[in-house]
Amino acid sequence: MAKAIKQIEESKVTSQEKQSEDLFAIIKLVSENREAITTSMEILGELKQTGVLDMFKGALRTREKIGAIALEQINQPSMHNTIKNAFNIIEFLGSINPDQMKVLLSALRKGMDEFSESVEKNEHIGIWGMMRSIRDPKVNTVITSMLGFLNGVGQEVDKGPNA
Repeated sequence: MAKAIKQIEESKVTSQEKQSEDLFAIIKLVSENREAITTSMEILGELKQTGVLDMFKGALRTREKIGAIALEQINQPSMHNTIKNAFNIIEFLGSINPDQMKVLLSALRKGMDEFSESVEKNEHIGIWGMMRSIRDPKVNTVITSMLGFLNGVGQEVDKGPNA
């Protein structure tokens, strides 16, 4: 018959064994993520080559000074207005129907093209030319739209700043 176990020995992991396990875990992670690591290294190489990495390194070294300058600039009264205006612009853009914005931006782009052409040609138009233009259905549509726009602006202006 076997003898009864009276003493249990704990197996202690030595620091060298722990270091070996950690190193194996790192090597395993590297092999599993080889493509991501390679891509990251290529990106870092490009950043180094263009000088961006050195800029980041310098910014990190002087982060206290940069932070102090940034806070000083943010505490300027004009910056408070800028921040409030930015929030108002974001709120305004969020309230616009994307389909309407697409049509408007497309029309603005086309209008800018036409504007550039007339500037290049150095065209001048007289009163009679303007009157003929007003009869053009495209011009008439824009004038009607602009009058609607002006009407809407006028309604909001009449409400006052506290509306």
